[in-house]
Amino acid sequence: MMYMLQQAVILASLAEAVSQGLKSDFVLVKTPYTFPGNASICATAEWSKSSPTEATIATCQNQIFQIEKGFQKEFARKENHLLLNSAKLTDQGRYEIVCNGVKYSLKLDVLYAINVNAAEMDNITLACYADSASDVTWLHNSERVMHYKKDGSIHPGEGYEGRVYLEKNCFKTGDFSLTITGVCKTDAGIYRCFMDDETTKGYPHAYALTRVNEKRSSPGDQTDCNCNEAQSLIIYQCLTIGLSIVIISIILMLVIKKPKMNCQSTSAKATDHVPKSDENDLLVNTTSPKNDSQSMVSLSVQVSDTTENKNSSTTPF
Repeated sequence: MMYMLQQAVILASLAEAVSQGLKSDFVLVKTPYTFPGNASICATAEWSKSSPTEATIATCQNQIFQIEKGFQKEFARKENHLLLNSAKLTDQGRYEIVCNGVKYSLKLDVLYAINVNAAEMDNITLACYADSASDVTWLHNSERVMHYKKDGSIHPGEGYEGRVYLEKNCFKTGDFSLTITGVCKTDAGIYRCFMDDETTKGYPHAYALTRVNEKRSSPGDQTDCNCNEAQSLIIYQCLTIGLSIVIISIILMLVIKKPKMNCQSTSAKATDHVPKSDENDLLVNTTSPKNDSQSMVSLSVQVSDTTENKNSSTTPF
């Protein structure tokens, strides 16, 4: 019962693929590739290449897997799947997989990709050029990064909003280079450039962002990059810088204002503590000439108590 259910599932998936048309896939040069089609759920299975020349690569009948002569060095069996050991440029082309009489077609593209390394939160530019195009599409693995049409409409992929850019006059210059800002670990993978509804390859066509290194602000910083929060992080940094500037400005204003207040309080204290003249100073002043009557009157009032019982030192005429 389980076997019949698995067989029905694979047949349904193959029928759906056939109805959607020719499926395309890619592999990097000198890397292995596993073909679709699980021989364990097929009573009979066959893998063949239809272009540039038609040839049967492997067959499986009653769980007996056999690779045909002439392909035994290049292909192998891996968990009931057909494995291409190391892809070459001559391996690209159209393949057919038949499971219980249902045919499934695959167009395999063998890529030579330019290796690119980056650090978290860096900006990178992937060059791509074409003579003419009605639209340009960039893919990350099999997901769309951006689709830009000649009429000016832009359709960024999910998670790339506000992070990917092309030149505004790219259709005039033929420069369709893609710039990715705030690179994150999840950005690692294969990037491909296509023109005209993904029917024409740009040049260079493929890049392999193989490694995104951690970028730490300090040895103890263990924070990882999150692409979905890249814009929030930038806004947070801007707000932090702005708030720091405001706080520093307030502190400087208080520091500049404080000496002035101290000067005013110091002058006030100095006025309150002016030393008062003692009695000896007043006695000295009483010997001043008598023509200064106003000062004499005021002083005589202040010293009347002290001079009341003293004999006069002057001789009367």
